[in-house]
Amino acid sequence: MSAQLEGNNASENNNNSVKDVRLLLLPETSSVGNPTSVISRTQLQKIFIDDLTRPGDVGNVRRKRVWRVPWFILLMCLMQISLHSIANECMQKRLIFKPEWSGECWRLLTYMLLHSDYWHLTLNICLQCFIGICLEVEQGHCRLAVVYIVGGGAGSLANAWLQPHLLLMGASAGVYAMLGSHVPHLVLNFSQLSHRFARIAALLILFLSDVGFTIYHFRHNHNRNPRISLEAHIGGGVAGILCGFIVYRRARQSSQKAIYF
Repeated sequence: MSAQLEGNNASENNNNSVKDVRLLLLPETSSVGNPTSVISRTQLQKIFIDDLTRPGDVGNVRRKRVWRVPWFILLMCLMQISLHSIANECMQKRLIFKPEWSGECWRLLTYMLLHSDYWHLTLNICLQCFIGICLEVEQGHCRLAVVYIVGGGAGSLANAWLQPHLLLMGASAGVYAMLGSHVPHLVLNFSQLSHRFARIAALLILFLSDVGFTIYHFRHNHNRNPRISLEAHIGGGVAGILCGFIVYRRARQSSQKAIYF
């Protein structure tokens, strides 16, 4: 009996301490003013405190998880690394993009799985992860995949149209498509994205650095060893901007202030 009384007293003390904490956070009421507005503010503060102290699952409602695993980016990186390790000369000839691609439509996209050397592969893998993971988490796997694939196809077609005598390999067109698609993503969801100004600064620094390296490479190396396909880069970037405005969606905000796409 005494143990039960001690347990009840302890629970009452805990409840009183919680009430004391809540009372400290409530606004002071005055005799002058509208009592209805004070009550509504008090209720809102109580709801806010309860929301902070309640467990993750309330009743039958389970809170949604905003984070998604970027499966598409991880899959592309795995395929590119694997093919670079096992691809022989015959396989590269079957997958590389060449001007005589009619009847071999897979070459419009499979060239993005090939890279000339480990430096080329490492650079594109790092850029894919840096640019694409955030987009895939926020826009979803399918939408980013559409942008990436459309950008790769546009890059190969632009290269075939403007440089019909050159072969093409590397994922730069898809990378530039994702980079360009940040523009519609920011336009559609600017007010709801976290660290939006930091994103803009990082993307501008990345883009200007690549432009500066390209200008240096053209002036000093005359675009040789390696040869950079400006046509594929520009084609992929433009396709990414246009496709992003078509397939990307605005974020919707739930009652728990989380952002879902």
